[in-house]
Amino acid sequence: MAELRRILVEYQRLTAIDGEVGCLYLNNNESHYLRRVLRLRSGQSIAVVDGKGHLWEAHLQGVDCLKLSTLPTQPVLQRSLPTPQLCLAVVLPKRGFEDVLRMCCELGINLIQPLRSQRCTPQAEDRPVRWNTILREAVEQSEQLWQPTLLPLAEASILWTSPPDNSALALATTRRQGLIDLQLWNQGLTQNFKQLWVSIGPEGGWSPNEENSAEAAGWVPVGLGDSILRTSTAAVAATQTMVSCRRIRAIGDQ
Repeated sequence: MAELRRILVEYQRLTAIDGEVGCLYLNNNESHYLRRVLRLRSGQSIAVVDGKGHLWEAHLQGVDCLKLSTLPTQPVLQRSLPTPQLCLAVVLPKRGFEDVLRMCCELGINLIQPLRSQRCTPQAEDRPVRWNTILREAVEQSEQLWQPTLLPLAEASILWTSPPDNSALALATTRRQGLIDLQLWNQGLTQNFKQLWVSIGPEGGWSPNEENSAEAAGWVPVGLGDSILRTSTAAVAATQTMVSCRRIRAIGDQ
């Protein structure tokens, strides 16, 4: 199963498949992807995932049909959402946000909250349809079973005034004395939080008002190293740190 290429299909479409026919009819984009990009031929196998932890094996039939090897209610593989969930809040950069989405998805982020802040780039665009397409492609390429949740673009101030429940909250910042490193902060967590959050600011950094509001709401200021990082670099670095800490903690719990 590991060597099969993958295609992500929404769970609602899979559950609507006729149990007797067992055929998933492809749209034009999916058919093009399988035949022109993956060069799949009729009768060849592919893995179907729903982005919700399930995987099925299927065979291409004709030009627009995938025949599942098992019922939609009987995936050949399923996996629970990793805990704690890793959440990244990041202020939109002028360019490169699609790369942030792609790389953070490949690394294993679970939730992404795009933000606007007092110093964000005015040219940054809100493109949720395009962003979800990027995440779908990254899930397929990295052979994951879960697609990250992409929340609607929001003002950073809303995140400070309505912090997520049962979550550990870290605010990545710079040029402050005594900052705890993100990795050490993560390793020092003793409570079993449902979510771990890291917020990444704009290229010009958080404003003093934003930092004060975030800390008052329970966000802990943390550092990401000795260098001053671009927003996109900081987002990927923070994601890698969180994923590594979760993996090491899971190994230790075995």
